[in-house]
Amino acid sequence: MQHWMAFLGSHFRKMRKKYVNDKLIIVFDIDGTILDMRFIILFILRNFDKRNKSNYFSKLRISDIDFHETQLKLLLDRMGLNTEDQESILSNFENLFLPMLTIKKANKPFRGVFEIIRWFQMQPNTYVGLNTGRPESLRFRPLSSLNFLGKESGVRFSNELLFMNKKGLSANIPLIKREGIEYFRNLGFRVFAFVDNEPENLKAVAEIDSKSEILLLHAESLFKSPKSVMTGNFVSGIDYCVEKLRSAV
Repeated sequence: MQHWMAFLGSHFRKMRKKYVNDKLIIVFDIDGTILDMRFIILFILRNFDKRNKSNYFSKLRISDIDFHETQLKLLLDRMGLNTEDQESILSNFENLFLPMLTIKKANKPFRGVFEIIRWFQMQPNTYVGLNTGRPESLRFRPLSSLNFLGKESGVRFSNELLFMNKKGLSANIPLIKREGIEYFRNLGFRVFAFVDNEPENLKAVAEIDSKSEILLLHAESLFKSPKSVMTGNFVSGIDYCVEKLRSAV
C-alpha cells in the first residue's frame, strides 16, 4: 500500500498543476498531529510524583501510554489504584494539562513532521496553516512553543495562519475544525490537505469539501473517535517521511 506521505506528495502535484496561480495551503492540527501527546502525559504524571513525593509513575514508559489524554482513567484502572488516589491524580492532570501544553520541555514533535512542514513552506505560493481546538485565550503560547521546537528545522509559523477555538472548552471541536478550514478559504487560500489525529474532525471537514479536493490525512497517534466515521478522500499513517513525499511530487 502506498505510504500516506506519498499520497500527499501526489495530491499536491495534481493540485498545483490544476491551480497554477492559487495560494495552496496544507492545514495541520497541533496536539496528536504535530506534537506527540504521550510525552506531555508522561511529563504531567511524573510531575505529580515529584510534587507529591509518590512513586506511582516512576516505571511508566512512553510505550505504556496507549490512550487519549481524556482517557487517563484507563491507565489508573490497569494499575489497580483506589478511588481516592485516582481522583487526586485525575484532578491534578486536568488542572495541569492546558498549562503544560506551553512548557517547551514537556512537548516533543513527531519525528519528521517539521521536515514535512519545512518542505511545504519552501514551495512557491504554498503555505502551512494551523487549526487547533486549543482556546483562543492561549493564542501566543502555541506559536512560541512550536516556533521554538521548529527553529532547528527552519520552520516558523505566523499568527495569521493559526486558527483557534473561540468558543471555550465546551465547544464542538469538529465544528471548530470546519470553521478553521473556512477561515483559511476566506483568506484566499485553497486548502489542499488537512492533517488531524481525530477521525471525527476529518469527517467534519469532508462534509464541506464538495469537490473532494482536500486530502484528509489521519495521523494514527492517540485518538478517541472511531476511524469508521471517516468519509471522503482520506489516508492514514503516522510516519512522517519527507523522502516519500518528495518522491511522489
